[in-house]
Amino acid sequence: MLDCLFIGSATKDTLLMVEAPPASDQRIAASAVVHACGGVASVAASAFQKLGGSAGLITVVGDPSDVTDFIASNIAERQLPYVDLIRVPGTDSPFSTIQVEASGKRCITHFGGCIRQLTLDMLDKNVLADAKMIHLGGLEEHFCGELAAYCKRNTGALVSVDGGNLSREATDRMLPYVDVFIPDDKTVAKVLGCSPEDACLYYAERGVRISCVTMGDKGSVAYAGGTFHYAEPVRVSVVDTTGAGDNFHGAFLYCLAQRWNLDYTLRFCNAFSGLTCQGLGGLAAEPTLEETLRKMEE
Repeated sequence: MLDCLFIGSATKDTLLMVEAPPASDQRIAASAVVHACGGVASVAASAFQKLGGSAGLITVVGDPSDVTDFIASNIAERQLPYVDLIRVPGTDSPFSTIQVEASGKRCITHFGGCIRQLTLDMLDKNVLADAKMIHLGGLEEHFCGELAAYCKRNTGALVSVDGGNLSREATDRMLPYVDVFIPDDKTVAKVLGCSPEDACLYYAERGVRISCVTMGDKGSVAYAGGTFHYAEPVRVSVVDTTGAGDNFHGAFLYCLAQRWNLDYTLRFCNAFSGLTCQGLGGLAAEPTLEETLRKMEE
């Protein structure tokens, strides 16, 4: 039985270090380039596995190409206990071009490709039934809601959803079937137009057991059982914030598997995701469990 099954996107990311993104009709030079495997579900699964959990991954790739080969090779190197790399003929694999500024902020151009073609009948229902937790991220939002409902009705798994960039309509539709819902503060401001605390209450009132909002350099806030919990960010030398939220999700689910209290969980996740910002790309600087615990003691 898997501790957590991650379902969603895996991408090839091309990251370019730049002084500032170009304006229209402007050409700029990059000082460095890195090709990395990203994607919401892929990075979160890697974080969970790196910390010591048993992670499975279901994702989608398209026709044979350099992008498809890169994604498949990177996932294979991680040696996850279970991987279902679903191939969709006649489509392209997902990829992103990410321009990273000196501050660590970035501009992302993303092509989702075949991830939009994933449907419920493509998934092995026995694997879903055998997972203790199921995390959904980077999926087409209507399908994300459909899959969350299926998992809640047909499995005993805790259902977690990465709420980043989901519309209000899609969010409202899936919340009754979600145990853990974590968006970022930019999504909250855009979709709900309220504070992170009010957003946590909004999600809880619609059935979520643990609601949390990540706030970048302001830390994180969570709400469960009628109580708010807060954690300050950690101090790190930021190179790139790509994948920090995805790494936070993987670490959060690891903490739930350990049955750690929510205050400690937020501190741990802030430390883990903060440390990942010291490398270019979401996987380059993922810390170990021991490194994360040492960072918490500083």
